[in-house]
Amino acid sequence: MKANYLRLSVTDHCNLSCFYCRPFEAMRHLKREEFLSFEEISHLVRLAVDWGIRKVRITGGEPLLRNNIVELIEMLSGIEGIRDLPITTNGVKLEEFAPLLKKAGVSRVNVSLDSLNRKGFTRITGQDNLGQVLRGIKVAKKAGLEPIKINVVVLKGINEGEILDFINFALENNLIIRFIEYMPTNGLEQNDWYFSNFRVKEIIERKWGSLEPIPFFAGSVARYCKIDDTKAVLGFISPISQPFCHQCNRLRLTATGKLKPCLASNLEIDIRKPLGEKAGKHEIKILFDLAMKEKLKGRPEPPYQRNKYMFQIGG
Repeated sequence: MKANYLRLSVTDHCNLSCFYCRPFEAMRHLKREEFLSFEEISHLVRLAVDWGIRKVRITGGEPLLRNNIVELIEMLSGIEGIRDLPITTNGVKLEEFAPLLKKAGVSRVNVSLDSLNRKGFTRITGQDNLGQVLRGIKVAKKAGLEPIKINVVVLKGINEGEILDFINFALENNLIIRFIEYMPTNGLEQNDWYFSNFRVKEIIERKWGSLEPIPFFAGSVARYCKIDDTKAVLGFISPISQPFCHQCNRLRLTATGKLKPCLASNLEIDIRKPLGEKAGKHEIKILFDLAMKEKLKGRPEPPYQRNKYMFQIGG
């Protein structure tokens, strides 16, 4: 499938330390000068729109830690051809930023949240600010950044006991909950924390009965269902048990200007260097085409992403 969706990482900095994404040994941050500038990002996105990109998602690290992030969003929202400009955040700074994001042109937010209890949240993230995240979600709803999707990485022995709690949370707050299978990177072992979405569904169906599938749009990597007699919409992203390479429509651009055809791939195409050397549109297009060609080959075999942690890629 041809890519029409660009996941744009703007920083590797994060104010949480989730053990499966940004473990202690990976704490070194890039320096500001190593990041793409706003002008470089805007230029690349304009070119990408010419080549078919219609959706740009802003990610990190934690994107709200990038200095003057609202200014970048205003630049991107003004690019003709972008139809959807969402952002994925851990929610810690969402209470502060939600109204500004809406005004700048963000269409909606996804919030990464793996536990609804203070002890579990602190265990996973290394920080005690669950309350800030929950307040941020409420402020985002009030600001109109909907539908809000809550991304939950289900981890064996850690938070699988909260699956039904998340569904109740969704029902109470009119949210979409998406359960995501843990995908190992940089040598982190799959079997340590991997919990299949087949098992997630079994837990849900024992409580709520059979789930009713909802039609999905082309390019979606999530499979959506609803629970009968409720308004709950659930999504399942299953990169391990049900790979979706044949319908994946996204490319990734790292904060340092590396184009990646696949989250699991070790291939990175340096697009910043030729940009700095004043390469023309044709030369940059060759690099985009190379990423697309590699993408069409499908996901590589494990181990996935041997030289990067998740926070360095953009999730």
